[in-house]
Amino acid sequence: MNRMAHLFAGNRRRVKDQSAVFVQASFTLTHPLMIKRTYGPAPGKITPTYLSIALGMVLVGWQAGVGTISGLVQWIVFVGLLVVVGIPHGALDHLIARETASRAGKSFSLSWFVFRYLLIMALYGMAWFVFPVLSLVLFLFMSIWHFGETDIECVPSTLPWTITRFVAGGFVLTFILLTHSTEVTPVLEHMTHNNLLIISIWQGTIRHSWLVLWGWSLLTGCLFRIAFQRSPVVVDWLRLARLAVILALGFWLPLLLAFGLYFSGWHALNSFQMTYGYLQHSRQTMVTAGQIWMNSLPLTAIALASSSAFAWWWQYTTPVGDPVRFVFVFLSLVTLPHLCVLHIMNNQAKA
Repeated sequence: MNRMAHLFAGNRRRVKDQSAVFVQASFTLTHPLMIKRTYGPAPGKITPTYLSIALGMVLVGWQAGVGTISGLVQWIVFVGLLVVVGIPHGALDHLIARETASRAGKSFSLSWFVFRYLLIMALYGMAWFVFPVLSLVLFLFMSIWHFGETDIECVPSTLPWTITRFVAGGFVLTFILLTHSTEVTPVLEHMTHNNLLIISIWQGTIRHSWLVLWGWSLLTGCLFRIAFQRSPVVVDWLRLARLAVILALGFWLPLLLAFGLYFSGWHALNSFQMTYGYLQHSRQTMVTAGQIWMNSLPLTAIALASSSAFAWWWQYTTPVGDPVRFVFVFLSLVTLPHLCVLHIMNNQAKA
């Protein structure tokens, strides 16, 4: 009981510090003086991300009332989100590429697209075994940019906005990792094969986590303000507030649920919305979001089959069968080609 009380007291102190950091970041990014127009959905419009917030509240309430959420339940929720939203949002890449080619007046070959897609994944997969540390660094940089590009969408490709998006994506990823450092550390050790440099940097970051998060949030807010003043864009403060709530809920949850809530419950849903608008732009007949989701099912099924085969192979070829490590490696393999497709889509949408 004493140990539990000590842990609870420690968590309360950490909540106070980290919440102050996060509230400061959220206020800086969503200050009313910076709001002129809105990007994304219309302000106040009900979006599926409200369901993600509701799910997060249920999970936090469950954990507060019943106790620690079992590993089995965590995996059921995480995989469920990944199958319903996470993987399907990337399974539309062939439709995005076809639309992009059509807008550019170029031909599109599905077989050539799939071949290049799988080739990129295969080459990156081999890199994980030959250069694990470099592959991890690449994955982190990809994730940072991809998250920032989705969270701060519809902005001009100016240098201030590009830097702001990258730093904002870095803040989100750093917040998730540092607030779950106990769970992240063993995964990082396995993924880097206990690389001394990486582990020492990580441990140093943990020791000064409050300073890192506070400084990063302040930097993000300052860059946002500078970019906005030079190139005013549409900003939806309610959307950013929802992101703040998603991250705040994730703070109370285990790493797997916190990451799943953000990745599938926020990032993938917003990416779906962007893709829906992009594909709808040149269509004469309106297509529902449900129909577009149905179009993602064939490649989703292929992705699930591939991940199952990869998981079986991973189990017999890695000395430490860490499922969380497998999840992040698999996500990195599908992220690289997906990021390329979405980046081209975003540039084409601005043209």
